[in-house]
Amino acid sequence: MPMRARCVACLVGIAFLAMAMAASAATVVSDAPLKQNWVKRGLIVEPGFAGPSSSKFVSSPSVVRLENGRLRMYVWVADGTPPWLNGRHIIIAAESDPANPFQWKVISKEALVGPDPTVRTRDRGVGFPYVLPRSDGPWLMYFGTWWGDWTLKRELTNRLGLAVSHDQGLTWAVEKEDVLPSGPPGSFDAGAMPSAGVVRRGKDDYLMWYTAAEKYLRFGEVNQGIMHIGAARSRDGIHWEKLAQPALQAREGSADPYEACLARPAVLKLDGVYHMWFGVYDMAPRTRPNETNAGAGSYRLEYARSTDGVNWTRFPDQPVIPLTPGGFDSTSQTYASVVDMGEQLWLFYTGDGLGNTGVGLATLDKDELRTQ
Repeated sequence: MPMRARCVACLVGIAFLAMAMAASAATVVSDAPLKQNWVKRGLIVEPGFAGPSSSKFVSSPSVVRLENGRLRMYVWVADGTPPWLNGRHIIIAAESDPANPFQWKVISKEALVGPDPTVRTRDRGVGFPYVLPRSDGPWLMYFGTWWGDWTLKRELTNRLGLAVSHDQGLTWAVEKEDVLPSGPPGSFDAGAMPSAGVVRRGKDDYLMWYTAAEKYLRFGEVNQGIMHIGAARSRDGIHWEKLAQPALQAREGSADPYEACLARPAVLKLDGVYHMWFGVYDMAPRTRPNETNAGAGSYRLEYARSTDGVNWTRFPDQPVIPLTPGGFDSTSQTYASVVDMGEQLWLFYTGDGLGNTGVGLATLDKDELRTQ
């Protein structure tokens, strides 16, 4: 490449990264009624569906629509249940014909990505897959890592890793163990970064939203992480620069129940609008930090939208789907994946216990989202 061309490319790259670092996010809170009439279809996979490796835990689906029309689900499974780091935590895949989404054929009972005892940040396993198919390069998988000794401080020890696939998602190799560094002490992302979602906006333009732990607060016997949703930009999907401010921030004590976590964003861009579904973890009603009788809470799925992917309008306290008394999602719904199926959107989500009961499906006519 001629010297002048190299200089121009360098300046463009510098300008892009500077824009990413300087950009700030603003959130508008709306109390307008949310009009999303999702239809719950029920439980589609449950613990044990992939044999012993999935016997206790099935969580955090990432579903892609293949060129042949079939669906492939990348999912976090384990043979142990929380408290965290019990059992072997791996990512596997299964496929289904959309005509019958209640039947899934496992294509990888063994780990596509799993623990590596030689890697400090991944010695206990992986979870939270997000897969980005690409036609002009290797597929990308962003995943959360588990490491360390959970019993020491009862704080999650997650990093965000990256794996690549050169055979359209059938086999994977870990490319990076730590995609995003934590921010400085006191920042909104000073701690763990367990999960992310990514939209490719152009050939050299990627936007990421990631779960970001700021700190831990004591609620009775619970050491609860306070987590927000950050954003980052990239030119290749591999090297990232974080935006300075969170895309969405947990409301903490300004909400009742106390809002502790925003987690695992799932984002689609439709007709020029970004739509985000994310988990919201509320503590038990009237619970506050440092109270001896403080109790744990549960996750529900909520929604926000944006015209640029940076500044968001959030619709708080309006879960997008109801709980099912006595069902697999009787107390909790979180860790979603949303797929554009043409006339409908399909939402795959995790039920009770963050994965103890499996993954369910809900559907929405796309026109309802457009008229919201």
